[in-house]
Amino acid sequence: MKFLIVEDEIRIREGIRRLLPKLDAENEIAAEAENGEQGLALIQRVQPDVIITDVRMPVMDGLSMLEEAYREGCAAKAIVLSAYSEFEYARSALRLGVKEYLLKPINLTDFSEAIQRVKQEIERDRKNSPEKIGGLDHMIRNILSGDIKTEDEVLDYLKDRFGIEKTSPIALLVTYFEEWTEKKRADFLRKIKMILSERPGVLYCIQQDEKQREIRLLLYNYKEGDNMKRWIQGHFLRENGKLRGAAMGWTEVEDIRLLRENYEAVEQYLEWTIPMGDDVIISYPEILNIQTELCVYPLDIEEQMKAAVCSGDEEKTIKSLKRFQRYFQDQKVYSPQNIKECYVRFFWSMIHFLKEAGSMSSEDVDQRELLDRITRAKTRQGLEEAVAKLLSERKSSDEEISNLNVRRAVAMIHEFYRTGITLDEIAARLGITPEYLGTQFHQEMGINFSAYIRKFRIEKAKKLLLGTDMKLYEVAEQAGYTDAKYFSRVFKAETGMLPAEYRKTHK
Repeated sequence: MKFLIVEDEIRIREGIRRLLPKLDAENEIAAEAENGEQGLALIQRVQPDVIITDVRMPVMDGLSMLEEAYREGCAAKAIVLSAYSEFEYARSALRLGVKEYLLKPINLTDFSEAIQRVKQEIERDRKNSPEKIGGLDHMIRNILSGDIKTEDEVLDYLKDRFGIEKTSPIALLVTYFEEWTEKKRADFLRKIKMILSERPGVLYCIQQDEKQREIRLLLYNYKEGDNMKRWIQGHFLRENGKLRGAAMGWTEVEDIRLLRENYEAVEQYLEWTIPMGDDVIISYPEILNIQTELCVYPLDIEEQMKAAVCSGDEEKTIKSLKRFQRYFQDQKVYSPQNIKECYVRFFWSMIHFLKEAGSMSSEDVDQRELLDRITRAKTRQGLEEAVAKLLSERKSSDEEISNLNVRRAVAMIHEFYRTGITLDEIAARLGITPEYLGTQFHQEMGINFSAYIRKFRIEKAKKLLLGTDMKLYEVAEQAGYTDAKYFSRVFKAETGMLPAEYRKTHK
């Protein structure tokens, strides 16, 4: 059995710690705490079989700790210790279902007998229902996953142990986080518990699922007319309560046998946060009544984006991206699948454009990972971050060049490529011979000077062909060629196509 010891007197705590293994070698001390607040956090983490707790402790007393733990679905047995024999403490403990109440100083025989009775009770429970025994968290987790069927035996156990009738109203709030971090998790749990403290009569169970990036809140023991959804929404939809990068879904059932079915539906419809926004809690089955319109792909914004990237204007690039994102946030409601299809088309179009324009290679970005982020996104933030990530992977400069002369030469090529700058001119500016610079350039770049500048000009021409409507002679001039026919011959030698063919094929 796993024990949690919650006692502020270190001498007593250490005594219990030494005594338990002597009573039974299989007794395991899972954790210790010196007040109820610490104990409550440990109960949620270590899920002990038995809690041994003092009554009077600083910060939070033992009975308050147990009351909160049982309210959250804890199924551990409790042994309460107290130096006070007042009837009120015993009555409070009995009200919580505590059957073992010992007075300090602890009598070894009484303590040993209490441990034995608790052990027998646990073994009896496990024998009678081995597959179900545990806290409400364990029960609900298995019901939602389908590992436990809501048959009569399970329904009886839920009723007897937690007071959940087969036809009790039950609400489920599912919150999905695009990014699962310890801070987001802790902040959300803190807020949930603050909200729940307003209605102490409402019982609940909280589940954390890091793999699914979900926190699930089950609410029960409330009246049908309490309008739990409005209460929860009232907290989360205020400006200071909104969750960024999170999708929230809600469902209520009047029969716990429908819980798993509704949970699966809520998960399926969480992505409706994309068109509806993060100031809405997606409610099932109400979401089934939503009417949508067809979303037409914004080709003009894509062309605007390409032109901005081509010109190297970062401000225009950012504005175009924001315009694309806002396009799906007008007064119309589009299906999340329709929006994702537009994002995927935009993603592939920009990947192709950036590669053709020489601003990205296959090694620069994990295309599959970014595409997965788009397809599994359930919030606007998830979609927007995937595309922003793609654009952030653009090459901003040549790979790091260790040779100073070559690095300066490349910088001059990038600045003066339109003017027909030569190796001799650059060497003269650097104060070295053309032969020496040419040798260093080839060793550092793996390509000779003339081939590099030709390749650089053709990459610039590609961007202009794809990102603008310039005439071919204008593209030639911008790329550093005064003769458009010569430019066309060089372009075909590099790409296998004439400039007009390239534009028609790739644009």
